[in-house]
Amino acid sequence: MNCYLDARKAHTCCMVCSSRDNNPDTVNLMFSEHPDGSVCADYTANHRHQGYTGLLHDGMTSTLLDAAMTHCLFMQGVQALTAELTVRFISPVCTGDKLMVCARLLGQRRGIYLLEAWLTKGQQTVARATAKFIVPSQDIALAHR
Repeated sequence: MNCYLDARKAHTCCMVCSSRDNNPDTVNLMFSEHPDGSVCADYTANHRHQGYTGLLHDGMTSTLLDAAMTHCLFMQGVQALTAELTVRFISPVCTGDKLMVCARLLGQRRGIYLLEAWLTKGQQTVARATAKFIVPSQDIALAHR
């Protein structure tokens, strides 16, 4: 089994990336890896994920960015938890907008992974994030480890 699928085993009921068989409320994003090591997925802003009427909830924007970074690590065979997440909201996202969420690994030092992610509508970046991820200690078991 490849390292991506092996790492994803702990995410079988994820609200962002699981199958509808495992979680009927999932967004069901499908991430793909690009030659530069980044990952991307398409997402259409759903009215069920709005905050203010007609606008995607900023918490959902943050969730999408976090999920992209998680999948970037999965592509490396790494299961890690978000330790810090900083999001910059650049432009409001309307429900119905067709978006792409992408992430890439910037580096790793002393067990801390640094990543960045961005959410775009066409050529316009509507949100950016940076995050630090850590591999959990042995006493915090992730499923299928």
